Amino acid sequence: MEHRCEVCESFRPQGELGAARELLEVNFGERTVLLCRGHAGIARNSEITTLEALRELYAESAGQRSYIARRARAVRSLGGRNPGRRATDLTG
Repeated sequence: MEHRCEVCESFRPQGELGAARELLEVNFGERTVLLCRGHAGIARNSEITTLEALRELYAESAGQRSYIARRARAVRSLGGRNPGRRATDLTG
């Protein structure tokens, strides 16, 4: 599975990004956000230290949506199935 910057992916979810970009895992409390070097640099230069502030920084200019999700993306390591949020989601 190809990993992509969470901000870049919001702009072009199916688009080609050209050459592989270096990704950085940036921790905001319990949430780790995957960002390209450019978006991580903007967050650092803006002195962002919380997930809420990061979501506000990368929000739509007109609207309520942020390009950063509240929750981390689900890891699809169980045969391509989304593990869900509860232990019972995989039974059956």
